[in-house]
Amino acid sequence: MREKKKIIYLALLFFIILLIPQVIKDEYYLHIFVMSGIWIISALSLNLILGYAGQLNLAQGTFFGIGAYATGLLMQKMGLSFWLALPLGCLFTAAIGFITGLPTLRTRGHYFPIATMCLGIAIYYVIARWDDVTGGARGLFGLPRPDPIALPWLGTISFESTVSCYYLVLFFVVVTIVVIQRLISSLAGKRLIAIRGNEDLAQALGINTMRDKVICFTISTFFAGLAGGLFASYMSSLMAENAHFVTSFEMLLNVMIGGVGTIIGPIIGAIFLPLLSEELHFLGGWRLVVYGIILILTIRFLPFGIVGGIRLAMAKRTGGKGF
Repeated sequence: MREKKKIIYLALLFFIILLIPQVIKDEYYLHIFVMSGIWIISALSLNLILGYAGQLNLAQGTFFGIGAYATGLLMQKMGLSFWLALPLGCLFTAAIGFITGLPTLRTRGHYFPIATMCLGIAIYYVIARWDDVTGGARGLFGLPRPDPIALPWLGTISFESTVSCYYLVLFFVVVTIVVIQRLISSLAGKRLIAIRGNEDLAQALGINTMRDKVICFTISTFFAGLAGGLFASYMSSLMAENAHFVTSFEMLLNVMIGGVGTIIGPIIGAIFLPLLSEELHFLGGWRLVVYGIILILTIRFLPFGIVGGIRLAMAKRTGGKGF
């Protein structure tokens, strides 16, 4: 009965999401919703490696930037279609993730976040100073939007409008959720949770922890690259700051505030924080101070994020059953 209710609620929620562009006509708010969809994908990518494998990757924003630049350069300098450049950009990001994951994932404890932070800073400076390829500090401009799609009986779908980009990003959000949900529900997902709980014990039980962590890390960077590729094509421009450490910090905020180790948590965080960011835009760089205060308060009063707080409250009301 409870599962049937969940399906009904999810179907109703999805129906409401589909209707948003038909109800909200303001381009400004539609743009925020498109950006929220991109941040949802990036937050889910970080949550996969952090929430289920227990590995804090502080270079996730850098992989977002790698995916963005790879997709953008393939479209602009090689003339590839968006529909070919995007998967190639994701695969390139995943390949970099695999190569860098092999040495960094051998570290334990606080050394892994430090190693990934150093990796992210190094790659950021490569992007910021490689003028001949990435444009350096000037960035890339004039990136094309996704190519139109011709569908039988439905005509041609163009992606020049914000509404069409909204539905495009929504499609990839749904794909990301389905893939990650199936992964964490599988035996591989159970192994990742075992690694998060106690890596030494998981290894003693016969789990190849290094293999599973590298695979999880590679998949998470693939989806970070997907978010970056969508961002590049939608915004039509890129700056080196898109691969900066600050981007990783914003992803981490989305996950921590929404609820780490859940699917719905990063989604809530990735919707809430962009809206808050727009409201605090007048503060400039000081908004990061506000983010830091919000993170401290969240850790203090909602250590399991918004979703965790709701679940604890529901569990108390239902005598420990939760939802």
